[in-house]
Amino acid sequence: MSKKIGLIGAGNMAEALISGIIKSGINVKNIMVSDVNTKRLSIVAKRYRIRQSDCNIEIVKSCDIIFLAVKPYQVQDVLEEVGVYFNNKKLLISIAAGINTSKIEKYLQNTAVIRSMPNTPALLGYGAIAITKGKYANATDLKIAEKLLCSCGVVVTVPEKDMDAVTAVSGSGPAYIFYIAEIMRKTARKMGLSANIAKILVDMTLLGASSMLITSEEEPEVLRQRVTSKGGTTEAAFKLLFSKKLGNILEEAIISAKKRSKELAKKS
Repeated sequence: MSKKIGLIGAGNMAEALISGIIKSGINVKNIMVSDVNTKRLSIVAKRYRIRQSDCNIEIVKSCDIIFLAVKPYQVQDVLEEVGVYFNNKKLLISIAAGINTSKIEKYLQNTAVIRSMPNTPALLGYGAIAITKGKYANATDLKIAEKLLCSCGVVVTVPEKDMDAVTAVSGSGPAYIFYIAEIMRKTARKMGLSANIAKILVDMTLLGASSMLITSEEEPEVLRQRVTSKGGTTEAAFKLLFSKKLGNILEEAIISAKKRSKELAKKS
């Protein structure tokens, strides 16, 4: 890809994108980044040997593909500043959570917009990333976004109406897993295991289980049942979990996250 790529924002997710894009074969000379935090901007630019600018307008003017990688509350101010410099030959890819493509498009000049929802494992190249296209974007724009974002994980395309569900499932999802790890480690310590042993056992158990989910053709329910021997320790644990209706609680929690995503989208 010979197109010039610019990023407005140099935060952790932007850095993950920069790292992934470079690994995918994009020439560093074709990548440019800006950020209001000049110290952070300098660190990222030097680390990846890419061009930097303290001017968002320069990013838009100089680049063909622009990643909007700022916090949701910053989106309006940034678009009010740079919107008039977009045109129908540019592509904007937003990673700002909860901001609809229509809200971005109203600041631009018939520009193709792709909205994405990455999650934090993208920082390690294991992201679950959903994308959706706006009014002026086409299949080619989707393919370009997918090519760039897949350097940070797996990319799926969904209708925009599903993005709130994506946010609740994969956007917030890592926190659910971290909470399970938190409880497992604390309980292991209470039962007498050292902090180091608890960390190793819990972390590798989650990694191994996740790997089995990915590589197996079986449903999670089947994999769970195979671990749950009749009259065994796992069965004892699940009798309690089922009696406390843990499944219902998790379902309600995820639905609550989806509702909040919709609320935030209306406020943005």
